[in-house]
Amino acid sequence: MADDRTRWELRVEMYATEEQARDVKEQVQRLLCPDPGHRPPCPIPWSTDLYEAEGEDAAGLERQYRIEHDLRD
Repeated sequence: MADDRTRWELRVEMYATEEQARDVKEQVQRLLCPDPGHRPPCPIPWSTDLYEAEGEDAAGLERQYRIEHDLRD
């Protein structure tokens, strides 16, 4: 049986506080590995990273948030 695995990257960009962003990251980690105390290796190798977004995409999320929450500049 051929191994047809390849690398995949899932990106989630959000407009949130640092605490909220870290919470979302932890939830994703628990989805990928519900038992962090298990013996290695994980059935599906994974990694996560969290960093502050920059640029026009990040500004677009802030605009979207303000519109959806009827906030004015």
